[in-house]
Amino acid sequence: SIPESIQSNKKWFPYNKGGSYRKWYGNYDYVVNWENDGYEIRNFTWPNGKRRSVIRNEDYYFREAITWPKITSGTFNVRFRKFGSIHDTAGNEGFTENHEDLLYLIGFACSSVCNYVLSILNPTINVQVSDFGHLPVIINKKEYVVSIVKSNIQITSSDWNIFENSWDYKKHPFLSHIAEHKQNWTIEAAYDQWEQESLDRFNQLKANEEELNKIFIDLYGLQDELTPEEEDKDVSVRKADKERDIKSFLSYFIGCVFGRYSLDSEGLAFAGGEWDSSKYHSFVPNEDNVIVLTDDDYFGDQRDVIHRLKGFLTVTFGKENLYQNLDFIASALDQKKLDKGVESQQIIRDYFLNDFFKKDHLKIYQKRPIYWEISSGKAKGFKALIYQHRYDVNTMAMVRSEYLHELQGAYENALKVKENQKDNETDKKMVKIFEKEITSLNKKITELVKFDQELQHVASQQIDIDLDDGVVVNHKKVQADTKILTPIK
Repeated sequence: SIPESIQSNKKWFPYNKGGSYRKWYGNYDYVVNWENDGYEIRNFTWPNGKRRSVIRNEDYYFREAITWPKITSGTFNVRFRKFGSIHDTAGNEGFTENHEDLLYLIGFACSSVCNYVLSILNPTINVQVSDFGHLPVIINKKEYVVSIVKSNIQITSSDWNIFENSWDYKKHPFLSHIAEHKQNWTIEAAYDQWEQESLDRFNQLKANEEELNKIFIDLYGLQDELTPEEEDKDVSVRKADKERDIKSFLSYFIGCVFGRYSLDSEGLAFAGGEWDSSKYHSFVPNEDNVIVLTDDDYFGDQRDVIHRLKGFLTVTFGKENLYQNLDFIASALDQKKLDKGVESQQIIRDYFLNDFFKKDHLKIYQKRPIYWEISSGKAKGFKALIYQHRYDVNTMAMVRSEYLHELQGAYENALKVKENQKDNETDKKMVKIFEKEITSLNKKITELVKFDQELQHVASQQIDIDLDDGVVVNHKKVQADTKILTPIK
């Protein structure tokens, strides 16, 4: 019979590489090209024709499994791997013929007893399949243990999927209860509710793990060696964090600007393929694949990031709460600046201009960003984000004609205004402020003259990309031999 993987006509399949410390569920981070039953991998050869790849234990591909990282520093941790993954040597797997048996094994393997026994069998940080196979497993209270394990898998999968780098991400948690409150709802109230929900999830998982520890400690007679208590650091779900969660909300907003997400549907609305405008009603994405990041609003329309954010907040949390919500966002980004009297909108603008891409987006996507930052240089004369999945051969030409050239004109007009203000100002302090602003604008204008030539050079080549080539290849390709994009390494 034809394998289901071939029948699916899919190219990319989940790939299990073990990953960082996490118990119960998660670490779905990688995919592998297994199109046509792995044809390209099976036929991957050296120039002399010798095969470079070896397929091992293929009969176990796509089966549900118990999995753990090959190298375990600290506490041993295992996860449930649902049906559909291909395994890698960096992640070790265990299989059973019975689903309930597998869940029971996960319950034991995540307990303090298993960690204790493994430390005796193999005191190194490298836990092999053979080590796992030598574990003495006593089966008792199976139904109760399995029920707790199911609860733990559900709790940790909910936690995993609430962050946007999960394949099963639906929407930002701040938006989960808007329908209940309608317009009488603020981001602060949404955060407070999310904070409580995440704390409840954390406490429940910790209590469940301690109950399992108690069961297995009693079962193995290790009351004199072990206690059931779990340390907070070993609990694999995340508590709320105001700064992180506000930044993730702003990232979701950027996704809505580009149409990656939609307020009218859950999950990915667009990640390549055919664009479907019927998916967007509440908040319509930018027609062009661009959002500009500047130190001020030089456009006064949807090309400016703060202009768009205000529209987004008005749609989601109501017009009457707009400035209260901007203040809360700013307080999470930089409370010190807010205390010094810097306007909320300026704090948020500075975040997008200076930190969103370099400090957060690159980190979240492990230097494989889905949004790319176009940058003219140190003077920050021109910065904008584009969405890789909406890029086409005309993107750079459009950026140059519809955004860069208009911004150059806006800078020149702003320069005339500042020079006129300086000439008519008598206060020495204000004169210095105007002089500083004039110097900054001159640097931006000078920078854009050179950048315009580079962008024209790239635009004239009408460079195409293939999403299957990956971010690193495409990111390098679209800028040709220039440096118009902020580096990702």
